[in-house]
Amino acid sequence: MRVAFDASSMRGRKTGIGVYTTQLLNALEQYAPEIERVMLDDNAAADQRTGARIFREQFTLPRRAEKANVQLCHLTGFAAPLRSRVPVVLTVMDLIGVLFARNFPLASRFYWSRYLPFTFRAARHILTLSENTKRDVVRLARIAPARITVIPPGIEARFRVITDTQILEATRARLNLPQRFFLFVSTLEPRKGVDTLLHAYARIAPHVNEHLVIVGKRGWYYRTLFAQARAIGFERVHFADYLSDEDLPSVYNLATAFVFPSRYEGFGLTPLEAMACGAPVISSNTSALPEVVGDAGILLAPNDVTSFAHAMTTLAGDSTLQAELRGRGVERAKLFSWERSAREIAECYARLVTPPAPNP
Repeated sequence: MRVAFDASSMRGRKTGIGVYTTQLLNALEQYAPEIERVMLDDNAAADQRTGARIFREQFTLPRRAEKANVQLCHLTGFAAPLRSRVPVVLTVMDLIGVLFARNFPLASRFYWSRYLPFTFRAARHILTLSENTKRDVVRLARIAPARITVIPPGIEARFRVITDTQILEATRARLNLPQRFFLFVSTLEPRKGVDTLLHAYARIAPHVNEHLVIVGKRGWYYRTLFAQARAIGFERVHFADYLSDEDLPSVYNLATAFVFPSRYEGFGLTPLEAMACGAPVISSNTSALPEVVGDAGILLAPNDVTSFAHAMTTLAGDSTLQAELRGRGVERAKLFSWERSAREIAECYARLVTPPAPNP
């Protein structure tokens, strides 16, 4: 079976869609070799202006899929073409644009909050990474539940517990990381709850040895966060715009805890990565995060600064609790397998291209 994919999200520094697409294609190659992957590569940038993005989604991609002589076109992000001769499978990561429309600039708000969910109805089938996102799509885009399949992603093998202290200490020295630190990894934008994290850390900074390391692409919100960090003192708060694929697992391993007070996630990949690397997780209890973290971490209300501050202080001073959460997290992460995900997606493809059996 020939299936087309949009390759644009895999260029440059990958965001969540780019990471998902790359890992999905690798998993299909390894675990579902019957799927012939065809790249719709027109050299488009991953980050386009709204008008160019819409033109590409509605005209360029469906035409290229038709010319590629494929049976399905799997788009792993954004909108579905309203007219396509090739049936479209659309992965919906989340409905952030609808739920947090005010966080988007006016120029792109229509795209994310109106146009994008409207196009979902044109997809032959929709995949989501969590039950929570499926419920959002049913409720907000009015898509029938039968047209949506939930298939969580897996976790890459590089995210693992690293026992070689030389590797860990070499990473610490190269990146100039503090001896003890709390870690946050994600894009810097309002819904990620970095403001909650900074307020919580400001309360406990005088009482713990841990610094705070924040890793993430600087969104338009970062100036506000920098002002908060400046009030705490930059000698205790460290910002890193980007970490290489090679360094990130080591940084997770070095952290006292991974702290993630996000207000909404379509899945929650970075807490999963942290658990796989043995980092204790303190996370918010909203949206899809309980599906990922389960009972392997500490789950709190996303805006509860006091509870996050208390959990961070408690965990920093309790090595027994750290060890318990490390063990639980590693076991929890094993439940998320790209082998299973790839085979379930391949089965979904097969169902979509196989004509239904005639009624007796």
